[in-house]
Amino acid sequence: MGTNFITKYFFFALLSLFVLGITHSCSNSEKQEFVPETKLSEEEMISIMTDLHLMESALSLRRNRGQSTNDVKELWFAQLFEQHKTTATIFEENLSFYNEQPVQMEKILEEVMANLSQMQSELNAETLDSEKETN
Repeated sequence: MGTNFITKYFFFALLSLFVLGITHSCSNSEKQEFVPETKLSEEEMISIMTDLHLMESALSLRRNRGQSTNDVKELWFAQLFEQHKTTATIFEENLSFYNEQPVQMEKILEEVMANLSQMQSELNAETLDSEKETN
């Protein structure tokens, strides 16, 4: 279940978010240009979304192990947004904004996937190094 499960979950979550964004942006024939009061840059969105997917994976892993997530979920979300010096509301407004910009959102999602893939590669390399040291 370990890293393969986490990898599959990352890519499933990213694909779902991408499809949702494309579907949402294509369904609005009359678009009103909404710009959030506090606009996050693409780099900020990439960073937040990368951390958000890692956190969601950690919560999912806890649930799959039969552990409760109720005690940590709100705290983790609060810490995530505090770390990025933003709020859930500002993030949600920006997510809506970028969902209406399919080219930008696709770029953001590709970068998030690249970040997660890089992290997975580094984790796999560390695991291999660790296994070599024990043998």
